[in-house]
Amino acid sequence: MPETSFLDSDWTLSLPHAGSYLNLDDILATSERTSCRLRVALPGIAPLLLSDSNLTNSSSQNTTIIGATGEDTEELESEENLVSLDIPAGTRLELPIWLALALGSGRRQVLNVELPFIYRDAFGEVFDADPSVVDLRRKAPLFYLLWFSLLNLGPSKVGQAAATVARVFQTRLKSVMDAALNATRHDALSSTSR
Repeated sequence: MPETSFLDSDWTLSLPHAGSYLNLDDILATSERTSCRLRVALPGIAPLLLSDSNLTNSSSQNTTIIGATGEDTEELESEENLVSLDIPAGTRLELPIWLALALGSGRRQVLNVELPFIYRDAFGEVFDADPSVVDLRRKAPLFYLLWFSLLNLGPSKVGQAAATVARVFQTRLKSVMDAALNATRHDALSSTSR
């Protein structure tokens, strides 16, 4: 794959899921972090996206020293605390889903977005066995709303997981409806007394 530059990309604004801007549930759902891998180099924004432990790099030409003032600069350079401002292509980042979707979908596709852990194959096998076993309130409180946001990644990335999420919803809804419609008075009292 030929390496493209961040500056060569078309940077028109494309936010695929911006319809729920003021919805607090949507904000909470899309603030969960997911793993991404950069497809192009990003110049000058390393301090914004990477933690301080990932910033040390003494081999780059574009370097600066974080926290250095005046006479401290020479002392810090001798200790090789140089920090690169560029993020090279292929770097793995943990980004909020709203940012990953904005950068990883559409025409530009600056990064490859991976699904959050709850939608990956390991949980898919558990969901295939029995969807009611996983405590979604603890693992992913906004499981279905987050999935709605992830559908913007396209069918190639969410294909198998889409079938799993639909099956989880159907099975869990069926068990809730069964409990609601076929509960005796004793069952209702015991479930509400907890």
